[in-house]
Amino acid sequence: MNNAEEKNTSHMIFYGEKDIDYTKSSNYAFLNWNFDNSLGGKDNVSQLIQDNFVMGNAYMGNAVLSLYSILCSGNYCSTADVLIFPIMFDLWHGVELWLKSSVDAIYYILGMDNEVKKNHKIYEYLEVLEKELKKLGMEQTIDIALPELIKLIKEFQRVNANFDFARYSFNGKRTYQFYNAPLGEDEQWQKKEKSEDERMHVDWISEMPIVPNTCVDLQELLVIILGLVDNFRTFVEYLILVIVEGGQLTDDAYKKYLTECEKVQKNMEEWDNNEGDMDMKAMMKFVYSHIL
Repeated sequence: MNNAEEKNTSHMIFYGEKDIDYTKSSNYAFLNWNFDNSLGGKDNVSQLIQDNFVMGNAYMGNAVLSLYSILCSGNYCSTADVLIFPIMFDLWHGVELWLKSSVDAIYYILGMDNEVKKNHKIYEYLEVLEKELKKLGMEQTIDIALPELIKLIKEFQRVNANFDFARYSFNGKRTYQFYNAPLGEDEQWQKKEKSEDERMHVDWISEMPIVPNTCVDLQELLVIILGLVDNFRTFVEYLILVIVEGGQLTDDAYKKYLTECEKVQKNMEEWDNNEGDMDMKAMMKFVYSHIL
């Protein structure tokens, strides 16, 4: 590469085939390697199902790495107060992609058109998923695969979280999110407490634009995310396996698949029970092995 070419590429972040130095491949992130259209490309629904699953893995893996780094540092300099937002965005979007992949997969396997309106409302996708699994008589699978997902979505609903809560402090209509609305605003999930005679405990509180504290339990969040990986991700992966290799949508078939995956389950349990801290390289290996 001559000086002129080097100058032209010195600030490039996207490289094409002719510019890549394959002797330094660890310096690059290859955007297309996990999205190679091996299942038929844009005109094949199974490709969309696979790609949503893989992209969901990416967001969930990033959430785990970011959250673990904060916990390992003891939340040094209270960085979690800011970094929690991209973590929660990764979590919401990862769950959304896995839900879309699973719902699309079930309809595809059954040979039915998916008429679910495309949006970011994970509550609605969960309802559809549970409904279709119940139709198939897969109540045991719901109990196995969805407990953390149901718990997480109920928590989002409890605080009235919208899909953009971790992207913007105000939504498109310039209204508050659940965590920054002053007490008394409709968007604030914490309501003013009343005494037995229905009067506010503190009369002046209605005159002040007070925003009560809302926090996230980082340890519990990590437990839920790892549970999602262990249970819900495994179920979505099974659905894709049924599409690619064939299989049945029954409780017995899914439980048989889980038995075959016992080694993976054991590895997850061993990590959960690890008394020592993992360094970031070991954590990266865990994410690669169990999420990506």
